[in-house]
Formats: sequence, C-alpha cells, structure tokens
Amino acid sequence: MKKKSSLPMIISGVLIAGMLIFSSTTPSRVQEESTLEPGEAGTEVSQIMGLDLTGDQRRGETLVRSLPVEELGALAPIALSPFFALTCLSGASLLSEAGWLPDSVGANFMMNTDSPLNSGTVFVGLLVLTVLTAAPKLTKVSKPFAQAVDQVEAYSGIIAAIAVQVLSRVTLDDSGSSEVAMVYSAGIITASYSTLIMVFSAINIFVINSVKFFFEVMILISPIPTVDAFFEAINKAFAAFLVGLYLISPFWATVVNLIIFAISLMIFSWTYRRVVFMRCVLADPVFGWIAESIFRRRRMTANLTKLPRSVQNELPDATVVLKAFPGKKVRGIKKKARGFLVHSGGLSYFVKPSLLFKNKVVQLSGEGIYPSVEPGFFSHGVAYTNGAGETVYKILFTKRYSDCLNAIHSALNARGEAKTAEDAPTLKGMGQDFAASIKSSNKGQLRSEFG
Repeated sequence: MKKKSSLPMIISGVLIAGMLIFSSTTPSRVQEESTLEPGEAGTEVSQIMGLDLTGDQRRGETLVRSLPVEELGALAPIALSPFFALTCLSGASLLSEAGWLPDSVGANFMMNTDSPLNSGTVFVGLLVLTVLTAAPKLTKVSKPFAQAVDQVEAYSGIIAAIAVQVLSRVTLDDSGSSEVAMVYSAGIITASYSTLIMVFSAINIFVINSVKFFFEVMILISPIPTVDAFFEAINKAFAAFLVGLYLISPFWATVVNLIIFAISLMIFSWTYRRVVFMRCVLADPVFGWIAESIFRRRRMTANLTKLPRSVQNELPDATVVLKAFPGKKVRGIKKKARGFLVHSGGLSYFVKPSLLFKNKVVQLSGEGIYPSVEPGFFSHGVAYTNGAGETVYKILFTKRYSDCLNAIHSALNARGEAKTAEDAPTLKGMGQDFAASIKSSNKGQLRSEFG
C-alpha cells in the first residue's frame, strides 16, 4: 500500500482536533448577553436524560454568536501578499478613523482603533516593505533573489497576523488585568478561542502561500519576459479584491478564504515537496553567500553538511554529505523529498531522515551503476546510470555546492571529466538575456529540476 506524506496528515489532524474541541466544548467562562430560560422540549429531554441539555444548548448558541468570524476573512489576502494586504488593512483603518469610510469598517476586529494597524507609522512601514518585496518580482533578472527571500515575507505575514489578533483582542480594565472572553475545555484539553484562531491562521497562511510560491517559481522559469510582472500585478489585484470584500462583508470574505484554503490543501502534499526544493534551490546560494561574505563562515565543502546523529551511526565516516532531492522516485522515497546524498564505504546512498520512524536509506551506486556529476541551470545533479546508459537515479542538490563540484566528483569516483561551476549556465551576469538563457538551456535538465 502506498505510504502517504505525514505532513498533510498532521495538518488535517490539527484541523480535526480543532473541530472536535469546538464540537464538544464546554465554556468555562462566557460573557452572555442575556439569560435564556429552557423551553418545554428542552425540559422534557432533561427529564429523560437527567441532564440540563437545554441550558448547554443555549450557552452554545450564545457562544457561536459571540465568535468573531470576521477574523478569518483577512487571512487569504495576507497569505497571497502579506505586506500588501496588511498595508491595505492599515490604510482602511486610518481612512475609517478620518471619516472617509463607513463606521462599520472602524468597528471591524482587524481595523478598529485599538488595532496596531491603526497607526500612520505602521502604514508607512508596511508600504515600504511592500515596495521592497514587490519590485524585484517584476523582472526575471531580479526575481530569483526576490523568491529566495519570499519565505521571509511569508513567515513575517504569519507573525504579523497573529500579533494583530493578539493585540487587537487584549483590552485592559482599570486594574490593569486583561479580560479573557472565552475558554474552551474538552476532556483534558483546554484551549482559548484565541489560541485556536491563531493556530488556524498560521496553517491557513502557510498552506496558501506555499501553493502560490510554487506557481511563482513555475512562472519564473517560463521564457516569456513580461509574465512575471503580469502575475505579480494579478496577485496584488486579487489580494486587493479580497481585502475589499473583507471590508464589505467579513462573512463572505471568510467563505472565500475557506474555499481557497480547501483547494490549496487538496494539492498541498504534492506541492509542498516541490516548494521545499524550490526554496532551497533559490535561497541556499543567497544565504550561503551572506554567511560566507558577511559572517565569515567556512566555505562549503563536499562533507561540511551535518547529518542527523542517527544517520551518522548508520553511515559512519562519510566522504560526501549533500542536502539533496530525488529528481525521480527512489524506491519508496517520493520525488523532490528532502534528504541527503551520502557517500560512505565506497558506495552512494540517499537518506531520508525520519523523526518518529526508521530512517529510509537507499543504496544508489553498485555493480553496474555509476555516478556522474551534471551541472545544471538552477541546481546541480548526480546521475546514476547503468551499462546501457540509462539513468536509474537522479539526485539534485543546490548551487551552494558549486565551488566543490570537483571534490564531489572525485569523492564519488564519478565517470567522465571533473566538473566545475563554470560548466553550467549561471544566473550571474545574464542581464536582459535571462529569459533567452532559460529558453536555450537543456529542457531535460529543467524538467528534472522543476518537474
């Protein structure tokens, strides 16, 4: 039976746990607007069951009415364009306070006068960040760097959304103590509504942003020069539309957000492996250069990458350790799954560490199967071919290892001539010929890298 990725199961488990908490919660502290008397039907049920079910039902209805559903409506635009969406929300909050927008906008949870977004300084800061992160995405020359640091914006969006939720909810009374509106308990689990909303917010933004990032990189490698700017404009326009919908109707914005989240979650397992690969391919050379040039860290070598201790015990004295990804499925390990290419005892292995289960170790080289190093456009690779010249395995690794291709070639006992980074097409110095370089590059290599 085919084993599925554990990450979507974990996400689904968190969501199911949240729903279970909601469905079987008992409010231990609820601010009720009115006292409701049990009806005749409820009294009859109570007499039969010996329980005050009607009272629980009434409290549950009051609880549902008090839930600020509008918190979820702003998550989709924040996931699609974090800084831009927060800039729009901050601007709307300021315009509402100035009387340019209806009072209902100022009463909104995310944009009321107590919200941190209701600040001119915050608005200007977010606007500057929006310009700095959006401008490099408009051309193919600068977009690789922009995509490399895109993950910083994504996680910043998660942190900012949670911070706004926390700071907007905290209200201090005269004694200086914070007022907690609701707390839920289910068995041994106790969680506040705020906690559940923050957990869902983080998952929602992460899932939608991951799927969006995948399509952005696919557009990056397309040979059409203007498609990057077009996609960025569409992304910003759609995010602005969702913010506008949120201002008009938080309920329908929430419905649209949940639809987008459900669609993204359905393809998340397949997409996430490729997103991790793409982020490593784009970010590793950038952050590697920063580490070596600014922080004076050691230059990367063929075995500088650290292996988990469990793998070290299994494959001691490794001469090659590379953070790597299968270009094609490797005996039970899915394509683009993150792992390590390890050369130990004269043989090559691909290792996929596991936190809870046994590590997956697949032998790549052996009798009749030989490696060869192949420099690529966005990443490098090691092809393991048989006597007939057919590629049995293809393992990809990032350009962080460009300076040690020769050492990798020697340590793997690879066939052919030793390779260097100069043998591969490079992003450096391409200028306006970037799109042409992609178009004229080896299509098989690009398909292997991003397929």
